[in-house]
Amino acid sequence: MMRPSSERIDLTVYLRAFGVFVRNPTVIVLPLLAGVIGVLVGQLSDVGGGGILASLTTFLLLLIQLFALGVAIIIGDMGWRRGTASFDDAWQDARTKGRDILFAAFGFTFVLSIAQYAGTILPGFIGIVLLAIAVYALIYTIAAASIGGIPGSAAISVSIERVRSAPMTAALLTVVTLVLMLYVARNLDLLVFESLGVTSPLIGSLLDALFQSIVTGYIAIVMAKVYTDVSFTPPPRW
Repeated sequence: MMRPSSERIDLTVYLRAFGVFVRNPTVIVLPLLAGVIGVLVGQLSDVGGGGILASLTTFLLLLIQLFALGVAIIIGDMGWRRGTASFDDAWQDARTKGRDILFAAFGFTFVLSIAQYAGTILPGFIGIVLLAIAVYALIYTIAAASIGGIPGSAAISVSIERVRSAPMTAALLTVVTLVLMLYVARNLDLLVFESLGVTSPLIGSLLDALFQSIVTGYIAIVMAKVYTDVSFTPPPRW
């Protein structure tokens, strides 16, 4: 006989995260820097062509973005615990854990690349579902390495364990992350871009990087709290 699930989803985290964000705006610094790097590389790639080089560049840019997410998660975690986080302290912590964060980011990027490749040879809807499942399973990977004290080589397996321990919590975090990153941020920057009447593609790309960094900072704050709650909440007694 199956035991009833006792998983409880704390929706207030998503509201309280706004307060943490306001007190810790430096959470967007590294994601914004990563976004600007992406814009500059994108400008150069227009001249440099595509192929293997373009694929490698995309892979490296995702590594940089995930490392920036790791730093933002550290700031978010400090913000939850201390009220305000010191960027210098967070950066020092990130440098100490840099190898693990990069290793976890590499694993995340590798698995996601496989899912994306598989999606290209499958019907469109199946490809999207496969990609979403991959993100769902890996949702705690960077948090595990940046604030969980988990070696980078074990971050993916720990993420899967955390997802299995609280599947609905992870599902909500995944949906919020994908909706904010793929829909809200991109539509907001287009709305602002059009309302200002700006015609420069470069400025549009920089606006996109800014909105993406704001969304990433918010997600990092939520992710830090959700990961901590899932990891350190004692299991129910039966």
